Amino acid sequence: MKTALFALCAIFVAAAPARADIAAARIAVFSGDPVPALVLAEDGVVAAQELLAEAYLTGRGVARDPAVAAGWLLRAGKQNSLSAQIMLAQLYAEGTGVAQDMSESTRWLEKAAIQGDGESQLALGARYLQGAGVAENAETGVMWIAKAARQGDPVAQMQYGAALANGLAGEAKPEEGLGWIVRAAEQGHVEALMTMGPIYAQGVLGDPDVVAAYKWFRLAANMGEERAMQITGEMKQSMMPEQLAHAEKMVREWTPK
Repeated sequence: MKTALFALCAIFVAAAPARADIAAARIAVFSGDPVPALVLAEDGVVAAQELLAEAYLTGRGVARDPAVAAGWLLRAGKQNSLSAQIMLAQLYAEGTGVAQDMSESTRWLEKAAIQGDGESQLALGARYLQGAGVAENAETGVMWIAKAARQGDPVAQMQYGAALANGLAGEAKPEEGLGWIVRAAEQGHVEALMTMGPIYAQGVLGDPDVVAAYKWFRLAANMGEERAMQITGEMKQSMMPEQLAHAEKMVREWTPK
């Protein structure tokens, strides 16, 4: 028990100087002295490797050199640094500091997605749907988009809902798909708002509901969607005063979830 306690204390004691060392190295490298960061980075400290990558990518304190930056990111990425993996996916996609390689970009993107990064999951899903840097596979693409959607990303929720409704990766599930589109709309996602308007206007869920349709279109209009502005302007001409008043009240009381 005492041995375990001493070991735990040693970890905390070591961690504090490490954080202080990184802070000092950051000040030094951005002031033109990369040596402290280099010492830590060569010793395998991920934060120092990421720090050098940032400096060489931006040219802060050192001559800009994307190839050197990519080298440090590769070392950090191999140590499972999420931020390094995300950056490597971007660098390989752009051909910045490395030869452009969509397959390698997708490989690093998948590593980040496996770690649970929602944006990487959504982007990876798109890669599989498009066959970009990986063999096209709609089922796998939708699976990754679903993972991002479950983390609350409204863009992913909209895409996942549309994929389910249209049977992109199997049997169409319009009701389940609509549920995800509603989630995106409730967060204020403009495309989802513009999808909900016609659903209520055309009575997809039952009888047409002009009040609900107006609400969704008006919310999109409030967010600067020009098509929605035109649609709500036209709808006002045919709505009863009490319908319009009720719809406007719903818009005022709406808050994103």
